[in-house]
Amino acid sequence: MMASLHMVELRPQAPALFRFLRDQGLDMGRADEDMSYGIHAWLAAAFGDMAPKPWRLLMDRRRPMRVLGYSAATADRLRQRLVEFAEPGAFTVVSDPEADIASKPMPRWSPGRRLAFEILVCPVGRKADSGLEKDLFLIQVDAVGDGRVDRGTVYCSWVQERLERDGACEVNTIRLKGFRLVNQVRRAQSTGGSRKIGRLVRPQALLHGELTVGDPETFGYLVAQGVGRHRSFGYGMLLLRPPA
Repeated sequence: MMASLHMVELRPQAPALFRFLRDQGLDMGRADEDMSYGIHAWLAAAFGDMAPKPWRLLMDRRRPMRVLGYSAATADRLRQRLVEFAEPGAFTVVSDPEADIASKPMPRWSPGRRLAFEILVCPVGRKADSGLEKDLFLIQVDAVGDGRVDRGTVYCSWVQERLERDGACEVNTIRLKGFRLVNQVRRAQSTGGSRKIGRLVRPQALLHGELTVGDPETFGYLVAQGVGRHRSFGYGMLLLRPPA
């Protein structure tokens, strides 16, 4: 039986967040275009091993920055961790912990329940020859040749296979709604033992669809774990809604 799961909503204040990142030497500007490393660094500093994972940053010109994530910890436990152990710079990113940290328990979905879903993923895999990460679409192009591969088909098949693994659910429909290449920052281990900043470009894909829940326990683990790589960096969170 898996532990109870909570959806957490965090409302970081952008000026305080950027100040925290500058103080940490992580003000990368356009190099961290999706804010994945910056949010990851703040979550780790604020909540340690309680930090939500997977999570997703929601931000547009009309609404303030929000981070949604899944965690075994409730809002009360996250507030306690923040107050007791976070450094002041990380603490002040949420100006009012009572208002800016919220949570709700996730339900146990019954078999046969139909749900709409949305998921933002970083669709990359390891190249067989070098072990380096590469866009899954480009890996397929290398294998079968350009002109015979559709990007949406590659990404949808990859996500569908992971959603349906071990009978968690059946995907009824799935489509690629958005795609772009984003600049990202990661810290890489150097030969001297220090961690240096690396800059790279990775694919980002937004997929929508509908699914039918299979085994509730397995589906619960799927929701809690997320899909694909870089789940600590804002990818792989399965957002669920009523079907259309």
